[in-house]
Amino acid sequence: MLGMDDSLSVWQTVTAYIAVTAVALGLGLIAWSSWKWSALLLLILTDLWFIAGIWYYCANTIWLNWHALCTVSELHGFESSIRAYLSWSQLLLPLTTFLSWAVLRRIPYRHADERARLGVLSIALCGCLCAAGGRLLFPMDEHTQLRSFHAEQTYFICTHSPLAQIGLIGYEAAKDGLFRWHATRPFTPREQEIMDSIYHDSVPPHAPEGHLVYILVESLETWALEATDINGSSVCPHLNAYIQTHPVLYVPGIETLQKYGRSGDGQLIVQTGLLPISSGVACKQFGTNTYPNLAHFYSHGIVINPYHVPVWNQRVVTYSYGFQRLISPRRLHNEKDRFVMQRTRGHLIEASEPTVVLALTIDTHAPFQTSRDSLTLDDRYSSTEKDYLCSAHYTDRQIGQFLAWSDTASVMQNATIVITADHNHFPRTNGHGLCPLILSSPRIKESVFFPHALQMDIFPTVLHAIGQDDYMWRGFGIDLLSPNAPSLLQSRPITLEEAYSLSDKLIQTNYFAQ
Repeated sequence: MLGMDDSLSVWQTVTAYIAVTAVALGLGLIAWSSWKWSALLLLILTDLWFIAGIWYYCANTIWLNWHALCTVSELHGFESSIRAYLSWSQLLLPLTTFLSWAVLRRIPYRHADERARLGVLSIALCGCLCAAGGRLLFPMDEHTQLRSFHAEQTYFICTHSPLAQIGLIGYEAAKDGLFRWHATRPFTPREQEIMDSIYHDSVPPHAPEGHLVYILVESLETWALEATDINGSSVCPHLNAYIQTHPVLYVPGIETLQKYGRSGDGQLIVQTGLLPISSGVACKQFGTNTYPNLAHFYSHGIVINPYHVPVWNQRVVTYSYGFQRLISPRRLHNEKDRFVMQRTRGHLIEASEPTVVLALTIDTHAPFQTSRDSLTLDDRYSSTEKDYLCSAHYTDRQIGQFLAWSDTASVMQNATIVITADHNHFPRTNGHGLCPLILSSPRIKESVFFPHALQMDIFPTVLHAIGQDDYMWRGFGIDLLSPNAPSLLQSRPITLEEAYSLSDKLIQTNYFAQ
């Protein structure tokens, strides 16, 4: 059954088999009808919907739903990142449907009496109810999902009716309009307590001492920094050397917190300290909001954008996030990371006052074929992982050249450099799915290491690094440079669920414009 995985429990496996049996009986029942060809078309479209769901999950680690469909326009120019997950095995779904149909169609409609059809219908409905009950009683736990991506994919296919999923999307679409009403409700006592602890009256900003260079690396995961080629050489030697030879804050286990906006959500989190909204994508629906941000402290703020297509409303949120200028490619294709880092260096050389540059990279974007550096990798890596590591090797070299220049450039004497990922790419399994944070600052005299943190911790930490500890808004996370960071990481004063819920209210009501 589609390679059922032993990571599932016994009852989860039974539930999946019941669901498949119910679907098969339903197919047989429809075959004994007078509208066979219309039903066949419906079922094949259903199979294609399944395949689309698998593609989207493989690319984004979330299932296709209403919120995801609202962001389909952002795929323009990046269709190859989804097509990369097409495999011939997925075509077995519509092929199996067609072959089963060809067999069942040979049974004449008149040979199936009313009692037989009602019996099959009763068994199919009973199976669907049992499968739905099993899904509720024996859900996939987080540990199983982390151990086996294939198990979750298989379990989804076998226990989610695609027609029910379409119904759920309709329900979510209808409910979508209620979120604004939900967000306008007053703060609960707990929410007000959280706001009192992280938000205070505005204070006059003071100019930072040096530049801030924020390198937001597309889909960079820590396992790529730890990977080696067949000769034992590091795939990312420049970033590893920088961590080992400079006093930096290094966190290899950053858990990213984006939802349906992917890169757009990642940029929101690290630049504003807020979290993604519960329905939709903040940068598209609320791009013109007033946001707290890092960039407004600087005389000049520049975003180096490698995309030739307008994605994630970048032309609007650049200014909402406090930057004054957006630089995009002049040509009709995406720029390589080499040009992104060259442009970053050029603007810093020309800057006469403290400047913030947000450099967005692209070469580690799926399907990882923009830049194909030559690496000899052994067979412990899959073909997709090998392509990813080749792209990471190229991006590492471009960032490494920039870091080598920054070590000797006079304009970078008091600079703060932040290197992290916008989001993960691979599911959190087998050491994948966690991202690095590398932060260098004049305020860091000795290296600081934490094994794990959350993406929302980056914003308050960078505020500390650039000397803006008294900013009116410090976000929901923990300042990893503060003396009490170790104890706060053990017992967070604000849970992730509380942060998501409150952030949703703040964004949807444009709280910071009041």
